[in-house]
Order: sequence, then structure tokens, then C-alpha cells
Amino acid sequence: MKKTVSSIIAAVAIWAGTTAYVGSQMEGNIQTQIESTNKLYANNGIKYKIKSYEKSFLNSTAEIEINFTDPAILELIQDSIKLPMTVKYNIEHGPLFLKNGLGFGAARTHQEIPVSSLLTQEAKEKFLKLIKDDIIIKSDMDISFTKNASYTLSTNEVKINDDGKNFYMTPLSLKGNNDIETYTGEAKLNIPSLKFQEESTQNGLTIQNLDIDITIDELLEKKLMLGTVDISVEDLNIKDDNNPQLENINIATNMHMVTKKDSQTTIATKIDGSIDFKDTKLPNDFPNLKNIYAKMDMQHIGIEGMLEFQKASKEMQEAQSKILTKMQSNPSEEEMQKIFEEFGTLQQDMMGKIVHSLNTLLVKDKSSIEYGVNIETKDNKKSNANIAIGYTGDIQFDGSLEKIAMKVQQEILNLINLNVDITVDKEHIKTLPNAEMLKQQIAMGVAQGFLKEENGKYILNGYYKNQELMVNDNNLTATVLPFLMMASQGGGF
Repeated sequence: MKKTVSSIIAAVAIWAGTTAYVGSQMEGNIQTQIESTNKLYANNGIKYKIKSYEKSFLNSTAEIEINFTDPAILELIQDSIKLPMTVKYNIEHGPLFLKNGLGFGAARTHQEIPVSSLLTQEAKEKFLKLIKDDIIIKSDMDISFTKNASYTLSTNEVKINDDGKNFYMTPLSLKGNNDIETYTGEAKLNIPSLKFQEESTQNGLTIQNLDIDITIDELLEKKLMLGTVDISVEDLNIKDDNNPQLENINIATNMHMVTKKDSQTTIATKIDGSIDFKDTKLPNDFPNLKNIYAKMDMQHIGIEGMLEFQKASKEMQEAQSKILTKMQSNPSEEEMQKIFEEFGTLQQDMMGKIVHSLNTLLVKDKSSIEYGVNIETKDNKKSNANIAIGYTGDIQFDGSLEKIAMKVQQEILNLINLNVDITVDKEHIKTLPNAEMLKQQIAMGVAQGFLKEENGKYILNGYYKNQELMVNDNNLTATVLPFLMMASQGGGF
């Protein structure tokens, strides 16, 4: 009996000691996380800070203040959002959680925010007239002792009626987990149904099962994400009685993007997606499309150059926002002229930085980009196009933009290799704008050997590599390539 009581006392003491330790560490952990998040969003016009922190033995309450520093964002939201925004978190100290379900870990946070509480008084009154039940955002997060955060976020259903137009959204659900130090992890967003509709008609837009899945495998310098993004819509339906040409649009679509390292210094990114035209009825000017598939595949892109490109792009965005603020301050005509001059100089400087990033973005004989499109109609006829461009040069992208443009034009045939594979069904040509003129041009291409006709299809297949030009099995190195070289040097044809 004494041993049992001693064990219980020891367990309680350990629990109490652990709870006290976790509670004492929470404010410091939150501050560290906020500092890390501020670095991540440093160039996006968003800044976080702890407004207040109240601690007891079992629980804490933290108020986080969100400030917006980007003038463009402020211009958009300042009339409707209370600034700075304040978000309150209730924190339960580990190692055992008793509220909202039994759990184990370092801490658990819970939050419920009525959207109306974030609005200015005038905007709140208008909002609640549209949405009588408000929109409640609920979130829960469990933080483990290994710095992993598992979280859920949800809303109630949303119903809006505004001047004969209805909007309905089923409850939104977001689930995920991530390492709070490295940001690696995954998140899944699902909205079962979205609907916009005019009263007393069938006109409107309906979306069924919108899914977004994100996996972050690595965040390079907390800027460049390696991982995957998947976006899909099971059914998107549009009806508009006022547009008889479009009887019905009914599609399903998906997009997949993956970015990963293909060496220690380079990354590869592939984006592909498709649209399935289910029961869609398009105008007679277009084919009865069945599906469209498109892709872009970039290989061996320099990580250093990509980070430089992102940095230059963000600097440009930030500088443009400051200039936009000046434009909105009712300047005089003379001041406006100076602002326009400043804007022109900014664009020139920033574009120079972006172009200069090509020095570390492109890797000789490795960097490449490929584009592809496949089209199929409901009569099972197919057309496709694939174009791949590889970088084979070794020039320095420095100096003025004009100097760089001239250098690239003169060296273009030494900078790239090219592969082209295009197959177009004759029936698809008939549906294109200016089809008759296009047919004449195609006939000339066939006669000259640039195109060939096989089984009801027009085909262009060829490559340019190492000063050799091949088109549809015809070697044009001696006949056509010299003219291309003259044109690149500014000599014309």
C-alpha cells in the first residue's frame, strides 16, 4: 500500500514538475517562433509580436498582434479590418491535456475567432447583415516535445444572401503537421462544396470537392520551398442563361507541382495539370474538347540564382509599394513627374538585378526547360506539342539590359539547343481562327519540307544542337542554318 501511494505521489510530482517546466518555457518558445516567422515573412509586409502573455500553472493566454507594413495591403484592408489585428490563443500546458480530448505533449493551443471581431464597426455591421450567424474560425494545435506541431482548422458553414445572389460554403477543413523549427511538414485543405447562384434561376457557379495538399520537404534559407503541391476540383459547373453560346460548362481539373534538388547546387521543378471537359457544351467555333493536359519541366536550375531572383523580385515589390504610397498622397504635377522618373529608374535597376541572377541560375549544358500541351476531342482525335530548350552557353549576364539583349541575340545559336515535336490533327486546324489562311501556310510548309503530312496529321519534328539543324529527317544545316546565323547577327535574311 505504501509503495502504491509513493508511486502515485511520485507520478503526481513528476507531472507537476513537468507542467511547471513547460509552462515556464512557453513564452520563450512563442517569442522564438514569432521571431522565426517574422524572418520568413520579412518581405511580405506582415509582422507579428506578442501583445500580452498571462501565465498560470496549467494554462496560459497569449495575445498576438499582427501588423501590416505593405502599403498595398494597407490600402486594401484598412477601411474594413481593425489594425493592428489581435488574435488570442488559449494554451494548455503539457505533459497531459485534459480539455478538448485527452492528449500528451508539450502544449496545446485552442482558438475561436468570430470573423466579425476582426472588422471595423462599420464593416462589422454590413458583414452581419449579410451573414447573420457570423463565421467562426476554430483552430487547435498540439505541440510535441520533439517540436512537431499537429493542427486542425475549421469553419462553420457560410450562407450569404446579397441582392438576390446567394453564396453557400460547407465547413472548411484544414489539417496538417509541421516541424516548428524547420517548417517541414504537410497540410491538407478541403472544401466539400462552394455555390454561387442567382435566385429563381439556374445561373451560377458550383464547385465540388476543392482539395489542396502541400508537402514541404525542405525550406532553403526559409525562402525556397522543396516539396509538392496538389490542387484538384472534382466538379466545376457554370450555367448562364444569358449567354446561349455557352450552354453549360462542366469540368474537373487538377494541378501537380513538385520541386526537389537534382544536385547539391541545383533544383528541378515540374508543373503539370489537366482539364477534363465532362458535359461541357462549347460554342461551334471550338472543337468538342474532351481534355487538355499541359506541363512545364525545369531541370538543373541553380539554387543560388533562384534565391537571388526571389530576393530581387521581393525588393522590387517592396519598392513599388513605397512608390504607390507616394502616388496616393495627392502629389503635385511636378512631384508626380519625379515619382514617375523614380519608378522608371527602379524598374531598370530591379530588372537588371533579375537578369543578372541568370549568371547563377543557368548551368551550362545542364539547365533546361520543357513545355508540353496535349489536346483530345470527344471524337478521340489528338494533337500535341512539346518544345524543350537547353542552355549550352557560357556568357556573363552583366552590364546594361541593352548590352545583355544584344549579346544574347548575337550568341543565341551558341546558347541553346532545341527539340521540337508537334503533331496536329487536320480536324483541329478547321476549328482555329483564320483556318483557311493557316491551311495555305501549312501547305507551303509541307511543300518546302518543314512539315510533313501523315495519316490525317501535320507533323513537325526536329532539333538544333551543336551547329546542326534537322527538321523532319531533313538536314538543313547547310541550307537554312546560315540564314539563321546571319539574322542573329543583325544581317537579316
